[in-house]
Amino acid sequence: METVTLEYLLTHKFKKTGLENIYEGKANASLRFAPNQLRQLPRSDKDKMAELKIDMMNIYLDKNITTAYFESHTNIKYNSFKKSLNRPQSRIHRDTLAKFVVGLRLSLEEADKLFALESQPLSPEHILLDAVVVHCIQNRYDINEMFDTCEQVKLNIFEIIE
Repeated sequence: METVTLEYLLTHKFKKTGLENIYEGKANASLRFAPNQLRQLPRSDKDKMAELKIDMMNIYLDKNITTAYFESHTNIKYNSFKKSLNRPQSRIHRDTLAKFVVGLRLSLEEADKLFALESQPLSPEHILLDAVVVHCIQNRYDINEMFDTCEQVKLNIFEIIE
């Protein structure tokens, strides 16, 4: 992935902000598949969201951090985070995921994997939020610097999730 600079963020014309709800229709497919074909089918969004939630909790646990550290570094209330992970019907949104990956200082590869599970891999050339995330990761920004960058590029991300 190429380096994303503040100038790029300010001047590039993005197709999306990344804060839209992305829903794409799924094509109907025949249910008669051979076993080897079944393994090649795309996974459902529900399966990917469940894997995303598991991966996020594992990252949180692997970092061995306190609730206070998590809240101050991601700007996400821990109780809200925990509830969203435990409710099967709830989704993790891209803005929450952006705070999570920047706040916990994940690598670009880790962030890309999580974003792919949410809906699609990071796409900094098309989605402003993704470009901001890549810029923040590449420059090792903390959550406050991410909010400053969002403000500069006029991307409205809520600072606290209740």
